Amino acid sequence: MIRLLDSTPTIRLGGMTGMSGAEGVTEQVIELRLPSRLGYERIAMDTAASLARRMGFADERIDALRTAIGEAVTNAIEHGNQADEAMKVVVLLTVRPNELVISVSDQGRKALEVEQTKLRPHIADVFQRADKGGWGIWLMRELMDEVEFTLAPGGGNLVRMVVHLERMPISDQ
Repeated sequence: MIRLLDSTPTIRLGGMTGMSGAEGVTEQVIELRLPSRLGYERIAMDTAASLARRMGFADERIDALRTAIGEAVTNAIEHGNQADEAMKVVVLLTVRPNELVISVSDQGRKALEVEQTKLRPHIADVFQRADKGGWGIWLMRELMDEVEFTLAPGGGNLVRMVVHLERMPISDQ
């Protein structure tokens, strides 16, 4: 475990075996505990991109992953934790043989409304508003293979995203 000063991120590395009933399957888990301050989402984005690159994801999938995790962490900071730096955003990156699972949870007291997770932004409306936000959840759903919104076990919101590793076919030479 790498532990830095109180207001800086904590990174915890660990491995687990036999998860989800799959005996002999090894998972690697990286846990990030980030302060609720904009800018720290980049740590999660860079860490996830590094893992995805090591796993063999294509560059386009890595870019999509960076965008989705950046949106999830930014939402947790701004909306869930309301930018209270004393509250943490916890990011779990679980490496499995054919997928990367990303869980982002906040400690917020404001639960995400189900309707908010299903909205599709209307471009014409967005351009007329002073606030150009409202794209984050839609982007996550568009860019990831699976997205689920629930309450975190300790309170707050939890978004779980899965991106599947697409193996490139071996071409005949």
